Amino acid sequence: MLWNGFKSAISLRLYRFLMLGILSISTSAMEVHKPPKETILFDFTSCDPSEADSWTEISDTVRKPGMSKAVFALQRTRVFQRGVMFAMINPQPNGAGFAGVQRTLPDDIGSRDSYTGITFKARAQGQLKYWKVVLVDSDQVANRTRYDYEQKFTLDLSTRKFEVVTLPFSDFKAYKRGKLVPDAPALNFSDTGAFGLQTFGGVYDGYKQQGSGSLEIDSVSLY
Repeated sequence: MLWNGFKSAISLRLYRFLMLGILSISTSAMEVHKPPKETILFDFTSCDPSEADSWTEISDTVRKPGMSKAVFALQRTRVFQRGVMFAMINPQPNGAGFAGVQRTLPDDIGSRDSYTGITFKARAQGQLKYWKVVLVDSDQVANRTRYDYEQKFTLDLSTRKFEVVTLPFSDFKAYKRGKLVPDAPALNFSDTGAFGLQTFGGVYDGYKQQGSGSLEIDSVSLY
């Protein structure tokens, strides 16, 4: 009886030891594979009013036939503050036309290698539901004939709710004047020097849009 009790005690201790080891390994694995936290790239809810001056218009008026317009502003009330891009698309007969704003990336975002995409909550009002995020390499920012990396998204004009937009870096493609550049290298966010928001007429798409609209955003984050 004494021997059987001794064996039972040893077995119980061994079981507890093994379980603690398994739990420790599982916890370590979870920590290793835990996705990185989001890092705010632009926070329009608390930024200084001068932030609006950091956004430059990039619209089709850089070309002679262009007639579109975009403006970035901070909407400031007694209750909230957010960023708003107002846009007007006056396309050519074939749908060519774009309007957008652009800003250089902040210097304090640290290492970019751990991020895999961009996310934000947005709401569109008016007549424009097709939008895009434009990322520009540092060596292309001042180039008027540049190519950049773009990803389009659609917002529901029938709702008053803000929608979550998630754009993986792997889905950004290189474009030059609206046309896909198939032989361009893949996006490397470490080389990105500027971030832009844009709406467009749809000259190379299966849809067209025109008129005026707004894009409201509280903040933009990296994930």
